[in-house]
Amino acid sequence: MAKPTLKDFEERLNSIYPELYEMLAKEKEEFSFRVNLLKALPSEVLEELRIEGLEPNETLFDDVFTLPNEFRDVLPKFRVYTDGKIYIQSLSSIFAAKALDVKKSDWVLDLAAAPGGKSLIFAQRANKVSAVEPDKSRFFSMKRNFKTMGVKNIQTYNKDGRFIYKSCNGWFDRVFLDAPCSSEAHIDIKKGITWWSMRRIYKFAKLQKELIVSAFESLKPNGEMIYATCTFAPEENEAVVNFLLSKYPNAKILPIEHNFSNFIPALTSFGDEEYSKEVKNSIRVLPDSAFSGFFMAKIKKS
Repeated sequence: MAKPTLKDFEERLNSIYPELYEMLAKEKEEFSFRVNLLKALPSEVLEELRIEGLEPNETLFDDVFTLPNEFRDVLPKFRVYTDGKIYIQSLSSIFAAKALDVKKSDWVLDLAAAPGGKSLIFAQRANKVSAVEPDKSRFFSMKRNFKTMGVKNIQTYNKDGRFIYKSCNGWFDRVFLDAPCSSEAHIDIKKGITWWSMRRIYKFAKLQKELIVSAFESLKPNGEMIYATCTFAPEENEAVVNFLLSKYPNAKILPIEHNFSNFIPALTSFGDEEYSKEVKNSIRVLPDSAFSGFFMAKIKKS
């Protein structure tokens, strides 16, 4: 089989959404970071950054701000970062984590948690969080992140998320699955596509179907979960959600409220595949400004 080319990748992306390749190739102008409310208030962080000569921009969230991309490598050198008062995170990931709508009484499962940014968001609201990560090096890096951020209500498990449901079936009020994926949204086109291929997409799609089953089985009745990826491939997004709907009649895709022009409904079909009409309630986030490419579906277990 011939090695995929950049042209193959461009044609593939544009078959999913017109001009998607061009959006991905566009130079990012800003990045986002979130205030760690366990250690500081947004006003305190803003004051510290202004002393350093930085003027962060506000976002839709009171605890989330953006800066020009030229400061992306500078910010981690400041004490406000090393003290764990802020966490650099894509606005897409922040939006998805907050969309889970965690309550103070909730027990949350983060099923593929490393590096732990979303678990930290959940920990600010939830009663407790269980963060699962199978890769040992990523697991210990995640634990260090939690320690730096001063979080006390996260339990960590170096386990394979595909099998978690076997020991905790129906335990959790909320589940978040940011599934391992082909990471197309993070491809730097200037450096080429050395690791991208359809074979890689199909490999991850198989894993994702196992993980989404484990996530759904781990939910309590009437619980809610979010399935997310940072890739564009329908095989890893709509097709995985459609698979869950076909397997579980008690799964329902909930609409997600937003007011962003770069958020579009999920596909209802791709190639020869037709998806359930419910899948359209899922969201595709097109890369724009501090938003990276993303897919998310909010699922309720009745």
